[in-house]
Amino acid sequence: MTDTMASLDLNNVMSDDLNEKQTSAGSRTVQMFALLAIFLFAACYFVTDYFIEQRQSELLEEIKIRQEITVSGKAEIVRTWIDETGQRASSLANHPLFKLFADEINQSQAEIPKALANQLPYMQNAITNFAQQNKLIAAYLIGQNGRAYLASNGSPALKEAQRKSAVDHYKSRKISTSPMRASGENLIFDFLVPVFSAQSEGQEKIAGVLLMTVSSSAQLANILKPSSLSAEGEETRLYQVSDGKYKEITPTKIPYISADATDILNAQFSEFIPRKFSGENEPVYSTGKKISDTNLILLQGLSAKSALSSLKEFSYAVYGLAASLFIVVFSIFSGVWLTLHNQNTKAMADQYKNLAHQINAQRRLLGSINHTIAELIGLTDAAGRYVYANPALARFANFPLQSIPGKTDRDIFGDKAARILRDMDQQVIETEKPVNGILDLETHDGIKHVRIEKSRLLDDDGLFMGVVTVASDMTDYILQQRKNEELGRKTIAILVRMMEDNDPYLAGHSQRMGDLSSHVAKIMDLPATTQQTIATGANLSQIGKISIPSKIRTKSSRLTKQETAIMQGHVDRAAALLNEMEIDEVIVAAIAQMFERMDGSGYPNNLKQTEISMAARILGMADILIARVSPRSYRQSISVEEAMEVFRSNPGKYDVDVVVAMDEFLNSNKGRNFKDSLGRNRPY
Repeated sequence: MTDTMASLDLNNVMSDDLNEKQTSAGSRTVQMFALLAIFLFAACYFVTDYFIEQRQSELLEEIKIRQEITVSGKAEIVRTWIDETGQRASSLANHPLFKLFADEINQSQAEIPKALANQLPYMQNAITNFAQQNKLIAAYLIGQNGRAYLASNGSPALKEAQRKSAVDHYKSRKISTSPMRASGENLIFDFLVPVFSAQSEGQEKIAGVLLMTVSSSAQLANILKPSSLSAEGEETRLYQVSDGKYKEITPTKIPYISADATDILNAQFSEFIPRKFSGENEPVYSTGKKISDTNLILLQGLSAKSALSSLKEFSYAVYGLAASLFIVVFSIFSGVWLTLHNQNTKAMADQYKNLAHQINAQRRLLGSINHTIAELIGLTDAAGRYVYANPALARFANFPLQSIPGKTDRDIFGDKAARILRDMDQQVIETEKPVNGILDLETHDGIKHVRIEKSRLLDDDGLFMGVVTVASDMTDYILQQRKNEELGRKTIAILVRMMEDNDPYLAGHSQRMGDLSSHVAKIMDLPATTQQTIATGANLSQIGKISIPSKIRTKSSRLTKQETAIMQGHVDRAAALLNEMEIDEVIVAAIAQMFERMDGSGYPNNLKQTEISMAARILGMADILIARVSPRSYRQSISVEEAMEVFRSNPGKYDVDVVVAMDEFLNSNKGRNFKDSLGRNRPY
């Protein structure tokens, strides 16, 4: 091939005795070739650049969604931890004796009466025990004059800033927290809890402020550390806002709070953009989330190197394909152009001869390309026997190249693959149109996922010569896609687990709901796709509730009308979130409709009868049964039979066929085990 290319000289195409007119024509031909090459090169460059930019946009959008979900989940965990710590303080602040003591001590002004002084040891012991039980650094009861009347044993002296915060808190009626601060080898902050008067009439008066100093290093370090599912280069950072300045908090690293404000954050911290952190050599794609009712901001980031790692391989593949296409197309156009350009003259006859040599060289060039590209190329006749195969196909099939002609797909790939390939050949011949698809082939290296395209080969007279097969090994790409899908499923599982951990009433709800609805779907002999929709929908059915404030989700009494409206909003939130995650539309629709009822009394769209999918009907009834047999703080649980009687007695509201199938399952051996598991509050 090297010798052929070395002897291929366009200047020799023209004879030495060509006249000036022929030389000019040759010059124009060279110019046209140059313009064609420039055009093809520019087209290949811009097309490949477009595909690479599209792929980068897709990767960043996927990362953005995952980062937003992760940082929202961690922000909710921090908020829940703060709320729980504040609620524990209420047990002391709301104790009648403590309230009475605070009331009397606050009224005593300068001197403490003897009777009240006699209570000091008891109250001192109470606040010390409270601090020890809750692992507090210190606890104080502070009067309106800023004086600490009680302090747990070992408490350090109050700072002026703490006194001022406590005095200012007499104007507030809520539990609040102070900014984080470093103290020795610890990161701490204060809780300010109002102690209301035990003798007030009408609106409660504040008789004192309980100030608790809490260590936060270990808790925050555990929340910020990467999980087992975190990608390489992924990290969570915590910042504290003060006077419009953002300072980073490092719970495990002294001085815990940076002395200098960072310049990478501003009021648009929630935007998903690349940021250059101090000490980092490359930008980090990150998005932020403010922890409600605090001055803390979480920032979830992934290094650009990790985020775009797969883009590099994709770019190489696209550029390689574009280069191959450029060479093939340019060679074909060159041959056609030179063939049509020659004229039927004696002088041009010599040129035709030289052009023939050039075309042969170009054919050999095309043959060389065909032998070196990674695509598998084969030609079969009408009987399905191979007439030609390139080396890539021979290597893929692990057959000597010379032995392939005369063989069939059955000889090379086996019966199963041969049947599919034969059907594709037949479709190409009958429809006279190209056919493509992805096929799993068994090879000596294991199962390979191959994209196959077949088209007809015609001679110059338009007569059928055979079927051309061009195939590409897509195994690495498909395996990567499956890996990404598995990562998405794990992300969803984490969301469900986080939500159940933050809501005791949802623990195990999705699993039991999925078990019940799957058995019902099997009894009704629904299509496999519908059964898969139901199984997936059950797992994702409660995902919208992650956007509902925890104080509403875990409220111990019945919800108000306004709170009910907020709670019902989880349906639209779930649909929006799942659409952003590109979950199948049928699954999103089933989750969005599972709270609709056959008589139109459901929400959010008051759908009726056939407007509600079968998957949504089954999921909705399974959700009701699992919820009703589980106790709530504001109501008692009912038995499975009582729940089923509700379905049976409301045929206009619930699908009768689903009720019958549910009865059949619950009366089976597996169904009885399932009912027993509901009573034991564990999987059966």
